[in-house]
Amino acid sequence: MLSTRGSRRPDGRWAEVTRRRMRSSALLIAILMVIGACTLTPSTATPTPTPAITGGTLRVAIAGEATALDPWADEASLVATRQIFETLVEVDPATSRIGPRLASSWAMANDGASWTFTLREGVLFHDGSALDASAVVASFERGRTTHAYRTLFGDPSAILSVQALDPRTVRFDLRAPFGPFLAHLASPQAAIARGSAGTGPFVASAGALAPDGGLTLRRNDSYWGRDGAGKQLPYLDGLVFRPVPDATSRLAELRAGRVDAALDLPVAQASSARSDPTLVVSPRKDAALASLGIDATATPFDRAEPRRAVAMAVNRNALAAVYAGTSRPAMQVVPPGSLGYDDSVVEFSALDVDAARKVLADAHVPTPISADLAYPNVPTAGYPDPQRIAQSIAADLAKIGVIARLRSVEPSALGVSGATFTLDTTALGLDPDDVFWPLYGLDDPSGASLIVGLVRKARAEADPTKRAELYKQVSKIARTDALRVPLLFADKPNATTARLVGYSGIEYFGTVWLRP
Repeated sequence: MLSTRGSRRPDGRWAEVTRRRMRSSALLIAILMVIGACTLTPSTATPTPTPAITGGTLRVAIAGEATALDPWADEASLVATRQIFETLVEVDPATSRIGPRLASSWAMANDGASWTFTLREGVLFHDGSALDASAVVASFERGRTTHAYRTLFGDPSAILSVQALDPRTVRFDLRAPFGPFLAHLASPQAAIARGSAGTGPFVASAGALAPDGGLTLRRNDSYWGRDGAGKQLPYLDGLVFRPVPDATSRLAELRAGRVDAALDLPVAQASSARSDPTLVVSPRKDAALASLGIDATATPFDRAEPRRAVAMAVNRNALAAVYAGTSRPAMQVVPPGSLGYDDSVVEFSALDVDAARKVLADAHVPTPISADLAYPNVPTAGYPDPQRIAQSIAADLAKIGVIARLRSVEPSALGVSGATFTLDTTALGLDPDDVFWPLYGLDDPSGASLIVGLVRKARAEADPTKRAELYKQVSKIARTDALRVPLLFADKPNATTARLVGYSGIEYFGTVWLRP
């Protein structure tokens, strides 16, 4: 989970952004969302009202170039590599439940410090060799020195060793229980590779990667996956990824029929596509959290009452107009359906300007208060129009006597901007730790919050039920401490031809098909 927010230590020094655990993602992130990253790639397709039609090549316009076919080394190519390579497990984004992928089952021991996986039978790599435990070990050993490995499993790594117990059994021994371990195994970066060969529904032949960053994939005729009726996947004969950096051009290519899908569209292009009856907009829901960070060392916001007043003053519904239907108000820092989402918290803070003024008066906080509000100087996954959103929030704060001076900064510099308020973007990953850890787990800016200890305890807990209860406690305390104000969950819009069936906004094409 990638957050643009640094946190201020009690002595006033900004924590280095690079010392945070950066996700994607996407993370994509995105390690997008990781790149997101980062979502379920079903081994069986959802049954469709009519029988799926096999054949055809899906042409996809992507924002960046595919520069390598290595899930560990090339985050920019994850949308392509996830068609080729597969992970041991997968996460259902609707329920946050871990399901089987290349591993058919697994068992935990030593309170979560040891995990043993049984591999699925009959799975072949694209080079014809069988998936076995030694291939899994080699794949993780190869990734150990990469940035993606460190972002998923820490530095030093939470994984002490990976061992093949027999051809179908592999064991991971950890330094200590690591709560997000299973979910992070589902990240596309952790996919199992044998050189350039994967086990996925599509194959990259020699010369598949073009000099311009385009990529042509063909159907894997030996793929192990089946749909609900027992029919072999994938339905498509092939995929072609074409890099089209400009979003307006990606949409134009789709409208002209030169591609069948255009990924990663900004709000303006998504709105335009939505008005076209020949196209379908299928966003990846809740791709990023937009939140207002508050420096708890800056007077008077070193007290909880002024921070709560800020939370009461921000009009989230007014912000939603900027997103044109591609966002939802955030009541917590994780969306509904996530592990640890607290159904009892129906809103972070009610919009009540008069009550906010009274909170400041009762706390004997003199107004006006001058403070800087830093916002990203380019659109991010959380803010399609950062300046407009910053202006809206500044207008809200002015109503309670907080005069916000707007400053435009590089997204990566928000955490070291020295501003009292920052518009932060956090890519939502596969595990709640991907949000809670970068936002709360590294430092305690107030010097007294219970949140940091709870987040760290949840990270060291393997039992999902216990982790969920810890995160629910965090969500309750976060409303009182108001160290951060969750604003909105932003979608990542993608658009396709109306002929494409089975596409849900997730960047995976192993279960889709084209109507004539």
